[in-house]
Amino acid sequence: MITKTIRIQFVDTDMSGRIHYSSIFKYFEIMDHDFFRRIGYSYKKIFKSGLDMPRVHVECSYLGEIEYDDELEAQVSVTKIGNSSYKLSFGFYKEEKPVAKGSLTNVFVDRDTGKSVSIPEFIKTELVKHLEPVSIT
Repeated sequence: MITKTIRIQFVDTDMSGRIHYSSIFKYFEIMDHDFFRRIGYSYKKIFKSGLDMPRVHVECSYLGEIEYDDELEAQVSVTKIGNSSYKLSFGFYKEEKPVAKGSLTNVFVDRDTGKSVSIPEFIKTELVKHLEPVSIT
């Protein structure tokens, strides 16, 4: 599991001062990119190798209130690895209480053909090291 502290920005809120429902996905993306950087394979490096990783499924459940300027602990872990896809699960905590949870599934795709391909072994090895069950309630 990889953890990072994030702060909710004003631009991500609605008129009520709470996070806009779609904005949480930006923080999923930040954690996704940070995860790959930390395991040594930035998205930029992966793209240069001729691969892409489009999202094919994204979901989120809100468990508590998230407001402008809240500081959250964000967690990401790998919860499923397939032949060409993987699933990352996310948990967001405010003062140690869960306020959001969700996941995204990405598929490795050849950038030239647009067809799915197997996860490269060197990346799969790193994904397996971070495979763990979801414990977010």
